[in-house]
Amino acid sequence: MNKTISPWNIGSSLYIPANHPDLTKIIINNKYPTLKSIIICLEDAIKSEDILFAKHNLQQTMLQVASFYTNNPSGNQLPLIFVRPRNIAMAKWIITNVDLSYMVGFVLPKFDANCLDDWWQALRTTSLYWMPTLETQDVYNIIKMQQLSDTLNAHPCRDKILVLRIGGNDLMNGLRLRRHRNMTLYDGPIGYLIKMLVTVFAQNNFYLTAPVCEHFSDNDLLRQEVILDINHGLIGKTIIHPSQLTVIDQAYRVSQQEFTEAQQILATTQGVFKVNGSMCEPTTQHRWAADILERAKYFGIY
Repeated sequence: MNKTISPWNIGSSLYIPANHPDLTKIIINNKYPTLKSIIICLEDAIKSEDILFAKHNLQQTMLQVASFYTNNPSGNQLPLIFVRPRNIAMAKWIITNVDLSYMVGFVLPKFDANCLDDWWQALRTTSLYWMPTLETQDVYNIIKMQQLSDTLNAHPCRDKILVLRIGGNDLMNGLRLRRHRNMTLYDGPIGYLIKMLVTVFAQNNFYLTAPVCEHFSDNDLLRQEVILDINHGLIGKTIIHPSQLTVIDQAYRVSQQEFTEAQQILATTQGVFKVNGSMCEPTTQHRWAADILERAKYFGIY
């Protein structure tokens, strides 16, 4: 699948272990019709003794996906499919042994400057997108993150990077912490890291997605956190349970007021004007306005 995809089309990414016995059915039957993307995981979610079956299951799933599109050329579109390999060696195996026709990209685990060139050599000949995951010790160091941001911005892989993912659980583990079930990520040190990562990567026009909320029994907490994700400039969120999907999709809808203001900011020739009691300044707000219209395109308006 070689087509242009907006970062906003990633939305809520459902992680599914590659050894899930119903993996093919979940995708082919479009079990969650509003789900925008799926990440088939061969990394942390798979025990070493299950890798062989997981790889076989991935092979069979992607063959079935290709068959679905062959037999339904004008039918309903399935979610965007990404695969998270265990390492670079496994990514090379996937490229050689799996039907990539309808795979959109790879999620690159434990990504940092040290492995950039190895990933580039492994993936450069494919048309697949990259979603590098920021979850190593380097993330705690703002200097290293600024260097990585600038390096990626100038690297030939730049056009392949769809979004950067923030690996919350690995970052929490590095601090000997686990998310409190009654608090958002922004109430602890990961909140600082999110602020820092947005600051150093968004200035180079990279988009970032938010970490998972593993306590899926409390949708009120999830709703609070997604609002904070949006306010920090993040454009989607990893989910681990389908019950989280509707909450995230609703939170990402754009208000009619924001939509109208964004339209006027992009359409006006004025230097500054007022709308709904607020100052609008196209010179400094045009990037925000463009994102609002793009967000509305994929999540809707309320």
